[in-house]
Amino acid sequence: MFTLTIKKTVQVSVLLGALFGSVAVQAEATPMSDVAGAIEQTLTKQTQELLVSAKRELVLSLHTQLAETIYDFNSQLGLNAEHTSESVSADEYSAN
Repeated sequence: MFTLTIKKTVQVSVLLGALFGSVAVQAEATPMSDVAGAIEQTLTKQTQELLVSAKRELVLSLHTQLAETIYDFNSQLGLNAEHTSESVSADEYSAN
């Protein structure tokens, strides 16, 4: 009799444990999907911010390179103009 009562108590405990475990898993499933959604939104937002930042840096880099190229080109034109005027002055001096 005592063994039968213990056996039934164990069976009921296992059954209740499984039932509560099942309910707990279902209750945990909803917050996990919320957490996954929040993580996905955060990653999406960070990816968009990263792309905007990369685009901004690329544009600034291109502007800098273009400005340096224009400056170098203008410097070369200035040097060529000075060299040309010096050549003209030297030709005039030798003609005199």
